[in-house]
Amino acid sequence: MENKRKRLSKRAIISIGLLISVVMMPITAIFIHVTHGLSISHFWLHLHVLFGVIFSIFGVIHFVYNWRVLKSYIVGNKISSTRN
Repeated sequence: MENKRKRLSKRAIISIGLLISVVMMPITAIFIHVTHGLSISHFWLHLHVLFGVIFSIFGVIHFVYNWRVLKSYIVGNKISSTRN
């Protein structure tokens, strides 16, 4: 029997990174609020900033990988909206 193991593509890794950072940013923000004034709040603040940086980097890479699709979508909508 063949071993049908799929490799993760670059796009899948970028999407997973975006998903994890989007989920973790509100969670870390809540912990910052809950632990305000305690010494551990700095840990949550740094973690929140780290996930923000990860989100920004993966967001830019996602935008670059999907530039052709986004460009055709924007151009296609401008053309179709002027025809109506």
